[in-house]
Amino acid sequence: MDDVTRSVARQYEAWAYPPPVTDLAAKIAEGYFELGNPADYAALLWPRGRPKPAGRAPAILSAGCGTLQAAYLAFTNRDCEVTGVDLSEASLAHERFLQERHGLANLRLFRGDLREVASLGRRFEGIVCSGVLHHLADPDEGLRALASVLARGGAMTLMLYGATARTGVYMLQDVLRRLKVGQDAAGVAFARRLVEQLPEHHFARWYLRGAAELAHDTAFVDTFLHPQDRAYTVPQVFDFLERAGLAFGGWVDNAHYFADAALARFAPDVRAAVAALPAREQWAAVEMLTLNLGMHVFVARDARDEAAVGGPAGTAITPADFDTPGWPDLVPHRAPGLQRAGTKGNDVLYRRGAQTIELGPGQAALLDGADGSRTAGQLLALPALAQVPPGTRDARVREFLAQMWRLGHVHFGRGGAGALA
Repeated sequence: MDDVTRSVARQYEAWAYPPPVTDLAAKIAEGYFELGNPADYAALLWPRGRPKPAGRAPAILSAGCGTLQAAYLAFTNRDCEVTGVDLSEASLAHERFLQERHGLANLRLFRGDLREVASLGRRFEGIVCSGVLHHLADPDEGLRALASVLARGGAMTLMLYGATARTGVYMLQDVLRRLKVGQDAAGVAFARRLVEQLPEHHFARWYLRGAAELAHDTAFVDTFLHPQDRAYTVPQVFDFLERAGLAFGGWVDNAHYFADAALARFAPDVRAAVAALPAREQWAAVEMLTLNLGMHVFVARDARDEAAVGGPAGTAITPADFDTPGWPDLVPHRAPGLQRAGTKGNDVLYRRGAQTIELGPGQAALLDGADGSRTAGQLLALPALAQVPPGTRDARVREFLAQMWRLGHVHFGRGGAGALA
């Protein structure tokens, strides 16, 4: 174990993160869900269908599980075998508490370094690694280790810090390290007083206004007093994946990257100009114009799997899919967290996070019908669309579904294709 890893382990022993919960069912009932949870994001993770390993249940790895994630994944994916790995015994103790409370016989927990996951002697159809790799002295080493245990046809959900929104965070980390502020109660109190005295124009002020979790000391320590972390821009995310032999499988929430939602405050001509860029260029431009991406959450797959099905577009859904004759075979699934929020006249309101959209009856019927049971082509036959002229119906439905995808409200699977063997 290197010095950085020892320092990180000590932090999470003293400040278990995230703040523990005592009842998963109650937490979920309050609306809690994990980004990238296979139970909710299967279409995004495996557009061609869930992998079906022979002779055993699908395996999910929570790499750096903290106090909650492995138990949550086991609770919501009862048909899967879940393995949690973490450096902190304090975090694992709470995972074991949740395991016992909820009878999670499908959960196994190990104390250890995620760079040594190959020693577990198994491969995983799903890997979730949130907020861990960027704390390693060599994040590339950690990602290569995870890639080495990814099963054929498997998918990873990864979360890395985003560079733009955290600029002020790193300024404060630099000051607090120079002052040798410790991770004890006195150090946290001093750091909080320092933060309160920042001028209004300080780069950290915007981040502080949007980070309600900083009310908890564990989150405050994790943000400002962490011994090691780094952040990534959009182009750096792609470089990071490619160095590990991985292919990008899509953002967990497109709304933060496509101009439709992310640049809503900009004039139509600016928004149209950015939207016309190739996807990766558009995402990089949006990041630099909004400066609000404090984290990147995305899917990654083995690049060899992508090549086996005809290139990246063969598996991951891309903007080009909506411009091909095969778009009616796509299978739409509403994103987790999307809910009806009332009506306005004849229109229906939907809300997901900070986004609210207002849809007419036909569009509302399409969004309600995006339940994963029908293809886009089958939605064309909905009775609510009967008044739309047949000559324009296809184009209207295609553009509406593409827009819902760009806004992050809908994920798509690929109809008529089984899982990779």
